[in-house]
Amino acid sequence: MNLQQPFEVGQKSHSVMDNDHQFRVMIKEIRRREKQAITGYWFNIIEAAGCRFLQGPIEGDDSKNMEDNGLALVAGKLHPKDIAGFWPEATGYPVTTEEAMSIMDYIAALDGKDVEFVVPLRNQARPVRWVSFEDSLEYPTYATNIYPEILKAIRDLSIRNVLDVGCGSGNLLSAVRDRYPQACFYGVDISPDNVEAAGEKGFPHVHEGDALHLDKLFPEGILFDLIIFCGVLNRQIMDAETALTILKKSVKLLMSKGHILITGYSSCHFTARDLTGMGLTVLKKSIPGNIFKNYNDFYLRQLYLARKE
Repeated sequence: MNLQQPFEVGQKSHSVMDNDHQFRVMIKEIRRREKQAITGYWFNIIEAAGCRFLQGPIEGDDSKNMEDNGLALVAGKLHPKDIAGFWPEATGYPVTTEEAMSIMDYIAALDGKDVEFVVPLRNQARPVRWVSFEDSLEYPTYATNIYPEILKAIRDLSIRNVLDVGCGSGNLLSAVRDRYPQACFYGVDISPDNVEAAGEKGFPHVHEGDALHLDKLFPEGILFDLIIFCGVLNRQIMDAETALTILKKSVKLLMSKGHILITGYSSCHFTARDLTGMGLTVLKKSIPGNIFKNYNDFYLRQLYLARKE
């Protein structure tokens, strides 16, 4: 059964599978195949349209053009811990190169609330602590690729009190202030130099301190309607236990119907299921259009926006 118009494999110009029925027919055809052991150097998990896919450099993939975007449809249940580390193995259905490209186009066109990108734990490397992030090589990536996505995600929110945890010298706060000049802005950063720089940008409510002590850094009774964690609750920055403690404290500082936004520089500690378990309604999980872009260039893939009920 020919499910898409002919296209040149490996070329950017090919037809987009823009029909849910067409996608369902393809998935049904794939599930008729015999299940196989799927192995590769590493895997990510993509949940979309009621399906779960393995994504990564799959061993035996027939396309040299796929690079790190090989795909396989998962058979049965799969927890991220099941494929942690390197050279994991799972059971699933391999797909052809043409099927993979059509599936990727379909997923990339979905809404961010319908697609989740999960990165299993691959190593136990020592967490990185950027004291002066603006001096790091990663900063230009945040300024050009990540801040605009954050502004896009919060554009329809009513914002009065904003807290940026790990705010650096206040550059993201400045970008948000340009959109919401009437709001009050707060921040936390461990670097006194960053706090001083933020003050010079007109943010007197940026406090020096550890995010672990959020509950002690602000006047009693203050609540926020938006709390931002931009690249903070990540494996490269802190361990899971610390991240969980910070997140729980931040939820207590969030007013009813307030929102929390979490981006991953590369891999968030949390999933939508974790956020739901904390009483949050998840409104956005990812940026689908970035998931399958080249891994040699950084693109923000994980962006969670959740509301406290």
